[in-house]
Amino acid sequence: MRLLFFDDYKMGVLTDGKVVDVSSAVPHSDILPPQYQMESVITDFATYRPKFEELASKGNGVALSSVRLRSPLPRPHNVMCAFSNYLDREGATPGNIDFFYKGSTSVIGYGETVELPDIPEASVFQPEPELGYVIGKAAKHVSEADALDYVFGYTNFIDTSARGIQGRRTTFLHKGQDSWAPLGPVITTADELPDPQKLQVKLWLNEELKQDYSTSLMAHSVAEQVAWLTQWITLMPGDVISCGTHHKGLSPINDGDHVEMEVEGCERLAFDVKSHGPRKMENWRPPGVKD
Repeated sequence: MRLLFFDDYKMGVLTDGKVVDVSSAVPHSDILPPQYQMESVITDFATYRPKFEELASKGNGVALSSVRLRSPLPRPHNVMCAFSNYLDREGATPGNIDFFYKGSTSVIGYGETVELPDIPEASVFQPEPELGYVIGKAAKHVSEADALDYVFGYTNFIDTSARGIQGRRTTFLHKGQDSWAPLGPVITTADELPDPQKLQVKLWLNEELKQDYSTSLMAHSVAEQVAWLTQWITLMPGDVISCGTHHKGLSPINDGDHVEMEVEGCERLAFDVKSHGPRKMENWRPPGVKD
């Protein structure tokens, strides 16, 4: 099942290319903040799913193109992103597993705008297309063997990043700013994507395909990530974790650019770029990575 919010944050299900309004099945949907609505659905999905399926079966959907899509998780409590989690070149060995946080105000939805401030130290800004996954139940000290049982579903995620900033101890300027985490437009439930390590991830910049890689190249799988994270923190329903990106094909973004990405099975996410002064470095790439 593919869950989303549309228009004024109505709960919807995407089926056969049409959006079905299922908000009537969510108690107090007219007063509860959207994030709480989605968290309640995630937490008690066994109850909600048959209700949503019944509404969807009536065939009252509208075209996807006719609605305004929103982020399916507008203000997640935790947004965590994996550091350097892909084997970017042949013969590379996995590095240590690690993560950083983005604030909830980093999250934007389909059709919104990534704002690039004027950071004089930054040589280039780039969108990193990533598989994101959504936690479905409280998770602490989870084994790798059981880890995928705690994943509710998957979504598109962009880790907007600034390069070339030196002398900073944190990822705040590099990664953590408002609007720097486009997410959505749907959450595809885990039963539809049973193996997160066999998905293609693509990114288009101004309609030109720039990245096309497989999640099979992850250094640390989704299951490994959940097991590692839950040694230290409790993951909760609605938390979002992104898996990092394969760096081949990363491209600079600037004012007026249009970006689209798609994880296989998760529809397509699109957003625009507004720049307030960043530079452009066409040929930047991580050390050791060749296009």
